[in-house]
Amino acid sequence: MRLPADPVLIVDDDQASCRFMAEVLTSSGYHVEWTTDDVGALGRVGNSPFALVIADVTMPSVGGIEIVAALRRADPEAPALLVSAFADGKARSEARRLGVPLLAKPFPPDVLLGTVRILTSDDVSATVRHEQSSGSGGWTGLPTHGGPASTIRKGAERG
Repeated sequence: MRLPADPVLIVDDDQASCRFMAEVLTSSGYHVEWTTDDVGALGRVGNSPFALVIADVTMPSVGGIEIVAALRRADPEAPALLVSAFADGKARSEARRLGVPLLAKPFPPDVLLGTVRILTSDDVSATVRHEQSSGSGGWTGLPTHGGPASTIRKGAERG
């Protein structure tokens, strides 16, 4: 597997969550930048290339939904991942609308890493297009076939 050259940006108002996700990804070879500055992150996503943006849904000033929406305006194909300790129906609906997976906190390191690998892989656009065209009501932007991705899907839909 070839890792992306651009960094992964993690935006979460909880410093411990940022550190956890950064450690998991850094230990697997990803270049990671993280911030608890949700307002600053909003400006960064439109100005810098990122391999992936991971954003917490609920933050003090600017939520992850707004950050991902800004990212999509700058680059409609840019990969993103939402995370939340409050992965309720509204958050899931917004994630589906934006076409990004949502992981419910707490999640184990392997679920985070597996999701990031899928989202940063070269063939993720084909996976997402396939998923969008399927009739599944539980779409999270992850593949529906068996194997490890199905486990990721189950973790992504918990909440």
